[in-house]
Amino acid sequence: MSTRWVKIWRDLMSSRGRMALIVIALAASIAGVVTMLSATIVLAREVPLNYLGTNPASAQLELPQRAPAAVLQALRSQPGVLGAELGGTLLGRIQVGQQGWMPLMLFVVPSFETLAINRVHADSGSWPPPRGSLLMERSALSMSQARVGAKVQLELPAAGRISVPLAGTAHDPGVAPAWQEQTVYGYVTQQTLADWGQPLALNLLKLLLRDDADQASIEAAVRPLAAWLSSQGLPVLQARIPPPRLHPHQSQMMTVVGMLLIFSLLGLLLGALLTASTIGGLLAQQVRQIAIMKTIGGRSSQIAGLYLLMVGALGLMAVALGWPLGWAAGRGLMSAVARLLNLRLDSLALPGWVFAATLGIGIAAPMLAALLPIWLAARRTVRSAIDDHGVSASAAAERGRLARWLTRLSLGDAALTLALRNTFRRRARLLMTLLLLGGAGAMFITSLNLRAAWEARVREAAADRHFDIELRLQQPQALERLEPLLRALPGLAAFEPWSLIGTSRHQDSELEVVHSYPDGGHGSVSLRAAPPATAMIEHRMRAGRWLRPDDRHAVVLNSGAAQSNFADVGLGDWVQLDVAGQPQRLQVVGIVREALTPSAMYVTPQTFAALTGMAGQSNALRIALKPGSDAEASGTALVRALEGAGMAVKFLLTEQRFAAAQGGHVYILIYALVFIASLMAVVGLLGLSSALGSAVLERTREFGVLRTVGASSAAVLRSVLAEGLLIALLSVGLALLLATGLSARVGAVLGAISPQQLLLQLAPSALGLWLLLLLPAALLASWWPARRAAGLTIRETLSA
Repeated sequence: MSTRWVKIWRDLMSSRGRMALIVIALAASIAGVVTMLSATIVLAREVPLNYLGTNPASAQLELPQRAPAAVLQALRSQPGVLGAELGGTLLGRIQVGQQGWMPLMLFVVPSFETLAINRVHADSGSWPPPRGSLLMERSALSMSQARVGAKVQLELPAAGRISVPLAGTAHDPGVAPAWQEQTVYGYVTQQTLADWGQPLALNLLKLLLRDDADQASIEAAVRPLAAWLSSQGLPVLQARIPPPRLHPHQSQMMTVVGMLLIFSLLGLLLGALLTASTIGGLLAQQVRQIAIMKTIGGRSSQIAGLYLLMVGALGLMAVALGWPLGWAAGRGLMSAVARLLNLRLDSLALPGWVFAATLGIGIAAPMLAALLPIWLAARRTVRSAIDDHGVSASAAAERGRLARWLTRLSLGDAALTLALRNTFRRRARLLMTLLLLGGAGAMFITSLNLRAAWEARVREAAADRHFDIELRLQQPQALERLEPLLRALPGLAAFEPWSLIGTSRHQDSELEVVHSYPDGGHGSVSLRAAPPATAMIEHRMRAGRWLRPDDRHAVVLNSGAAQSNFADVGLGDWVQLDVAGQPQRLQVVGIVREALTPSAMYVTPQTFAALTGMAGQSNALRIALKPGSDAEASGTALVRALEGAGMAVKFLLTEQRFAAAQGGHVYILIYALVFIASLMAVVGLLGLSSALGSAVLERTREFGVLRTVGASSAAVLRSVLAEGLLIALLSVGLALLLATGLSARVGAVLGAISPQQLLLQLAPSALGLWLLLLLPAALLASWWPARRAAGLTIRETLSA
């Protein structure tokens, strides 16, 4: 073995404790990068594959009736049309358990064998489902408490209450998980619906267009097709054009994952800087060795290369340790995101360049960070290296106003006073350790700030809702028919009619265009009749005012509509809407802040009746119950009463289900931030241990002097532990400062990709929990160098 290899090996063995710290710190940093990089790559590939695997419709046209086969065939031959199919949707309810009911959305197709647009995939049970049976979206199975092969109870507008067999489950990546929307998705054929006594005309025309690069191109292609259909006696009532070839949550999720990847790269940078600091401490000990190598002919480049090679070897070991840990964590993150987005990850394979890039970054990052201290040490002349006695460097570091003040300071305990002075002895090393621990603390505090902000928003949303049940009817009903049934409801406290209808911005053409997905929820906006003196919601005005009884052309936007659908509209502006197929003009008088609420616009009941012709009628109700009442039981009783009176229920949602639909949306992000914070904390604590270890080596003779004048091992131990605790406490201030900016940035990113504005403020529990975790961990990290210092004998210190 050549001399240089022997030199590297001996350096590694003589400083194996500090070298192990470097490897573990780098491995933790690399694990974070691998976790986020693998998740980013796999999700960026699998999310589009899942969604595009359904062959999503470029546009869906709502017709007044089913298109004849001849018209459908002629449409397929139109320029720019790649495919055309018929479908339909039907809203009903499904029984959950013995008493509860949940909303049911049925997607109706002519045949599963010929389904080519908005496809669903077999998941379990029979495929295709036998005639007379139902398929359920897989994410709804556990929530509905149903079993494949058993019968489920449905309630449909015309068929009433029926019992049907559940043939199996399907996977539909085009809809959100059922637990998010608190809606069960089912799939049936038109023939099966007819067998159940529920006729439905397939009046939804699904189009697949050649030019679907953007919504403008699709809309430009749809308009002449709509005109052609009108000429065939089929006027288009509404065109639904979702964002082309884009999963409903794809852009939001990839933005969040990309942000996490940046944070993980920041952790790797801190790990590399820790390497540079530790190697710098090693070089300070080997000044005379470097001088001897130069004396016998070693060039500066050769010496620098020798130490860089050692750092590269440490990086290689870190990659070998960090890669499997990061890959395992990455798989867990991918699975969690897949559940959140209702995806099936068919392949977790990574391209070959990912490992090569990780290997390169894992080796190059610490080498680049350590290059400067290595090069400066290698360039020192033999004379300056021989003259270096270590103490002079420390003395130089102690010059300055702060050092002089610390010299005069006494805490009444020699060990604690010494700890305070030594903390600021090597300021560059102190700054490095503070950055490591402060960055970890900032990430941890930010994650808890995010959780606190989200939970506060959920509580705010619940507090803003002063109703326990929202009920929607299949058809508008006269208020005089509804009122007696409502007043007979056990536990009733109050009720209000809150009619609603879908709306969109008027396009200055005969075609009404909305940008919603097939489930009708994502991207849609509703117009609602809101009583001006309503007690059902809290009026938290973000701008302007709430409705007045004498308003006739006034509209109030909620925060979701103001951000997502009418971002260019301000107070006093007039908006053109399509309502019930007619253009209408309304003036914005206010914007109400509503947390976790779908996009909606509010007008007075008089204005709503004038726009829709629904005078004296309502198709939706909000009901408040007396304290202690069971909303699920009351809802079931009300539905039975309404159906007994011949009024079919379309949708019923209780406060409990509102809360269930809102909870948990951002917890994956919170857990990911905590994961990165944990890795950064590992790096920071290892940095603290390394810094204290280097300080102990540099102050060996100082400890000898202390022991000579009577200092006990316990005093030396207490001094080093106190120094570690002091550094940890100093890092908390930096963590708070960094967390303020980081929380604001995370809140801004989330606000930019969703209508939920989260104001991330410092959660008091976050600081307390971080201190509870940090201080014991800092003591543990300081224990090894403290024990080493306390175990030094006078003879060992004087011979050092």
